[in-house]
Amino acid sequence: MNKTNLPGWYYEYKDQIEVSIANYLDSYFITSSEPLQQFKEAIVYALQWGKKVRAILALEMYLLLTKQSFSELNLDEDIFKVCVALEIVHAYSLVHDDLPCMDNDELRRGQPTVWKKFWEYKAVLAGDLLNSLCFEILSEVWDTKKSQQVTARISRAVGFHGMLWGQVEDIYYENTPEDLDIKKLISLHDKKTGALIGAAIQAGAIMSGNHEYTQKLEDFWKKLGLAFQIKDDILDVEGSVEETGKSVGGETKGFVHLIGLKASKEKLQELITDCSNVAEELQSEKLWFLVKYIGERGK
Repeated sequence: MNKTNLPGWYYEYKDQIEVSIANYLDSYFITSSEPLQQFKEAIVYALQWGKKVRAILALEMYLLLTKQSFSELNLDEDIFKVCVALEIVHAYSLVHDDLPCMDNDELRRGQPTVWKKFWEYKAVLAGDLLNSLCFEILSEVWDTKKSQQVTARISRAVGFHGMLWGQVEDIYYENTPEDLDIKKLISLHDKKTGALIGAAIQAGAIMSGNHEYTQKLEDFWKKLGLAFQIKDDILDVEGSVEETGKSVGGETKGFVHLIGLKASKEKLQELITDCSNVAEELQSEKLWFLVKYIGERGK
């Protein structure tokens, strides 16, 4: 699925989220300090490009459950604060994952990674700021109960029970691949990839005030997060640097490595079908499209 296949509403959502991010950063970095202005460049750079899938999932879930249309929203609404927070904390994870002491990647979204462009110390500090900034933004959500619930959900997704634990396991199995099996791999990616996707979907539901679909959404996000990761592993084998915008061919512990390319594609299709069925039950063409997009994307 290439750029020409993306519908207009996707770009409307994405553009509005990017405007919200830019506006927030402009209001946050009010300083004449030259070092901080240079540091801001690294922060802005870390948030450029990208599919904004997590924020778009949160926004669509919110609109779906509140039965609102996108045109009814304005930039001051709390859901956009949540969308900005999600993209900021996702950017933090990428900046730190790319560091030489982690995955040691020099390319992200077709551009030099933050550490490669701005030096390693600035990438560490940029990730630190992005992580804390996410929760600073969530504290500004007007409804304090929703703010608390969303903060708890996202912090769990990026902390010990989510991305952090997943990254610890990821690095461990990088060095001891003989200890890894498919059950452990799924558990690893439920935390490293699936947790934040799940937090985005649940954040949209929490902000809507509609908790009717809690269990159905849990099954949905776990399968969608796993599908996202399997597709990444397939692209690492079949994709190119030009297509994916990042390094490929280095995966030694992913799904393709453990169960083969054919079985990985079959598992991906099974997960996408299950998620598509949930989107159809929820009567959301946009959610159905996002599911298909995750399964068919080229980067």
